[in-house]
Amino acid sequence: MKDVRVAIVGGGPAGLQAAISLSKLGIKPLVYEEHSNIGQPIQCGEGLSIHAFNDFSIPVEDSKIWTKVHKRCKLVFPENRAIYGDIQAYMIKRDKFDQYLAQKATDLGSTIITSTRVNSIQQNSAGVLLNIEGEKSTEVQSELVILAEGAQAKLTKSLSISPPFPLIYAFEYKVEGEWGEELEFYFDAERYPYGYIWLFPRKNETNIGIVTNSRERKKLLDDFLNQKNISGRILKKVGGPIPMKGPIPEIHRDKIMIVGDAAGMVNPIFYGGIRIGMTSGEIAGKVAANFLNRKDDSQASSLDRYPAEISKYMFSNKINLSCHNFFYSRSNKFLTKLGKILNEQYINRIKGREKIKMLLNLLVNPGLLKYPRGLLKIYKGFKIARDWGF
Repeated sequence: MKDVRVAIVGGGPAGLQAAISLSKLGIKPLVYEEHSNIGQPIQCGEGLSIHAFNDFSIPVEDSKIWTKVHKRCKLVFPENRAIYGDIQAYMIKRDKFDQYLAQKATDLGSTIITSTRVNSIQQNSAGVLLNIEGEKSTEVQSELVILAEGAQAKLTKSLSISPPFPLIYAFEYKVEGEWGEELEFYFDAERYPYGYIWLFPRKNETNIGIVTNSRERKKLLDDFLNQKNISGRILKKVGGPIPMKGPIPEIHRDKIMIVGDAAGMVNPIFYGGIRIGMTSGEIAGKVAANFLNRKDDSQASSLDRYPAEISKYMFSNKINLSCHNFFYSRSNKFLTKLGKILNEQYINRIKGREKIKMLLNLLVNPGLLKYPRGLLKIYKGFKIARDWGF
């Protein structure tokens, strides 16, 4: 049996950032990744905000990990009413991005073991016992475990902790050619319930995908390509589950911490989770290192600091879920009116004259005035999603 201080289950951005955070503070974790190559298979729209680069000191000069930068996004509602948002989002090469994080973690002293599955975990007096299946099956005793296992959260479920629920599913084509000039999101409550279609131009290719709770997502995406006359060769098909409603209530128990998709660390409006997941990993790593290096048993070195620190961030604010529940339960009639009111405006620039113009538009569309709180939720939620949605 092998003894370690911290074991991290999952080598995605959340788990790798936890490893980086721990290593910087003198704790050298073991990271177990079930796939043979870090960053693969790719299951991602591959958009990432400049905020993530700044948060984690990732050099934007390193074009090996990104292909294109976008300064604007376009939200399209029924009847082709569009609104805009100022952003700075990089189209990353997701596999190269994850491999960059893995190299950084390794350089700092972390050990990453691929092609290795953690079949089960069991809490005991010494911490957590892991049953490992890889080149050789074995058991590992760890003082503390960080679960970064993804949306299915099988180990989380085994602890009788409620996993992310419900999950929503995405399906994406990587299409040859650049089929657009900006990030585009298409909302239609009838065609794409609880979701949207995205179009993310990259260098010489475009990621075009759909996230929805409809089981006909592939057909809907094919119809969209035909409607837009997108005829580029399909280079790859990817897809997978995404937590739908943001962070789960219980993100740590005893000597176990949960980060990333397994903890529901996803924005519930645009369903993006890279920055949020990495933030949860960064915080978990710092709290874990402080806990293991503690000189006493004070609250300052307790693992309870993990959810306390997470709660300070806007992505954990309840307004995000309130916005999700209100926005995605509206009809196309509502979305069309909303598009008319905000038509061609930048949602993050609504102030002064723009506010007066919007109020005048509301007066000629009184049907929306029945939902003053709902409109406020949309305004606040989309403003947060601009920064935390990618």
